[in-house]
Amino acid sequence: MSDPLKKINDQLFTDTLERIRGMVGNQASSKELQDQIRGFGTQKGIYKPQGSDYPLWIRQTLGGNYPDEEPQTLPDGSWTYRYKPEASKGGTDMSIYTNRAMLKSMEDKIPIGVFIQENTPGSKHTYKVMGLAFVEDYREGYFTIHGEPIAVDEEPMVSSNIRPFQPYETGIAHLSQLMRETRRKAFQTAVRRIYHEKCSLCELGFTYHGESIGVEAAHVIPVSERGTSKDIRNGILLCENHHTLFDKYLWAFDEDFKVRVTEDRAFRDSAKSNHVLKVEGRKLPNLPDEEFDRPAMEAIRFRLDHFDR
Repeated sequence: MSDPLKKINDQLFTDTLERIRGMVGNQASSKELQDQIRGFGTQKGIYKPQGSDYPLWIRQTLGGNYPDEEPQTLPDGSWTYRYKPEASKGGTDMSIYTNRAMLKSMEDKIPIGVFIQENTPGSKHTYKVMGLAFVEDYREGYFTIHGEPIAVDEEPMVSSNIRPFQPYETGIAHLSQLMRETRRKAFQTAVRRIYHEKCSLCELGFTYHGESIGVEAAHVIPVSERGTSKDIRNGILLCENHHTLFDKYLWAFDEDFKVRVTEDRAFRDSAKSNHVLKVEGRKLPNLPDEEFDRPAMEAIRFRLDHFDR
């Protein structure tokens, strides 16, 4: 599968979708989005540019007629979410031009941008940029929206058929710098989402002006060892402190997710007040809700082998 944006002939349309893809994971005010995203003014719901067969983006606001549920994130970083079609006279009307455009997007597999309003203290106008997604299905009164995977040139996984974990990547050299950065950001965003923005070890997480800070997605098999960034099963969310110690192989976790700490006496003496010693021998307190999103056994064993050395 090639990049789906290459199928679009409208350059302005493509440019806007590329901009949304590059903003994945961002939190932005409606004013900031209005300055950067075509049509993002008073328009809510489904935005279809005049003359286009396809919607450009969807904008979900708080208090709308939408299911109260979190997007389900899959191991390739893609996600699924249900979205209510637009209505007229109090009921769903699939003859409305915006709903017809959504069906056309589904038929031709043209991606759309997705923005979800967040309940951020101090601001009623903050949106999470979910990135690009495909209209996958329409049933029971809802569109199923399926986000792009981290590797945008691959088909998204489906929850009924989780692909086996592939620990190592090849062909990275051919990626442009822009695509490398997009993938890095998508990996970070997906890992942060499944760990609910809190360190897996100490559950630390800070929020400032609606933005989560102080936590980072760590690779279980390092990128320097060709560890994959396409699959969040090679990731774990850690605070900056425990990420540094993890990268130095001063602690690890086993196949039961129980914490192991180096026997180095100098480190243990210096770490007496550090949370890493308090959870030694115990299971990591913060893991993804879905078992298929948790670190893969192959990645854990790689890390343990290097830790034991």
